[in-house]
Amino acid sequence: MNWFFERIKLSRQAVLFDSYLYLLKGFLSILTGYILFHDHPIIGRDMISLFFATMLTLEPVNIIGMKSGLDQIKASILGGVVTAIIVSLFGVNMWTIPMGVIITMYISLKFNWRFVSPVAIFTAIYMTQYIQLDAFGEPSMWLTLRLRLFALGAGIAIAIFYNYVFSRFFHASMLKKRVTYILESLVAYLGEYSSTEGQGDLKPLKTKITGLFADIDLVISHVQDFKKVKEDGLPYDAYGCALSELRDFTHYLLDVIMYRMKHPTGAADLETLATFSKLLCEIHQTINDKNSDRKALTQGVKRNQSLSIEEDSYLSAMHQACLNAAKCFLQG
Repeated sequence: MNWFFERIKLSRQAVLFDSYLYLLKGFLSILTGYILFHDHPIIGRDMISLFFATMLTLEPVNIIGMKSGLDQIKASILGGVVTAIIVSLFGVNMWTIPMGVIITMYISLKFNWRFVSPVAIFTAIYMTQYIQLDAFGEPSMWLTLRLRLFALGAGIAIAIFYNYVFSRFFHASMLKKRVTYILESLVAYLGEYSSTEGQGDLKPLKTKITGLFADIDLVISHVQDFKKVKEDGLPYDAYGCALSELRDFTHYLLDVIMYRMKHPTGAADLETLATFSKLLCEIHQTINDKNSDRKALTQGVKRNQSLSIEEDSYLSAMHQACLNAAKCFLQG
């Protein structure tokens, strides 16, 4: 039985990014949407848009969710208005359906050539496949777009409400867990490099570390959004400072790995890397232990400061970034 539960439970990384909270938030949001609107005379006709908008807007921080919801509304207006004009002029046929989608895509690319909103595309298709009829039984683009935007807005409102509730109650643990994930990943990667540096293939490790940059950037953006909430009790500046230094540390670690892949010997002393790893563990302990007096972290900083490392080297840069990350929490 234990084997079964081990197989089905989420990974530690997923847990540290609050995946269980996300699942609970999603369940409550969909349940709320159904209870409130399944019998609504207008929105009840399009529960799919409501549910879809709700799930797309669920975010760990409410500020991000509001931005996501606004982007959905803009995209839906774009796809809806473009397709409404085309259908009003030429009707619904084998030409106007793809024409509405392609013109919507064209306008999206005009604003941002790197991204075409799937919500805009969905709305363009929706406007030709879910046409509402007016009181005289005639197809109405206005009623169709109204239905789409009402259902979309209701779904976004539900998601923003739950984003707010969850972020207010769990924001402290959210940041700690995300920084914990970054620290644990770096410790694991340092250990993996030390064990494979002499004989193993470093390409898989290089791929893992490259992916860590996106995770760090995501957490940094969350720190900035949490600061806007102006909730007391967390050293936001310390988290932001440390994450910036840890990002630099990750960059230098990647440099060390790439250097080793191209040279017969590495650019980093493994014992020194082990010292860095220990300091990262002490940062980890400091942010997760409520009763921490920071003595271990202070000693770790002093121990690392006493290291003799050649200047202007990858190892020297890693050393400084690791020290700076620790000092962020000593100052915070």
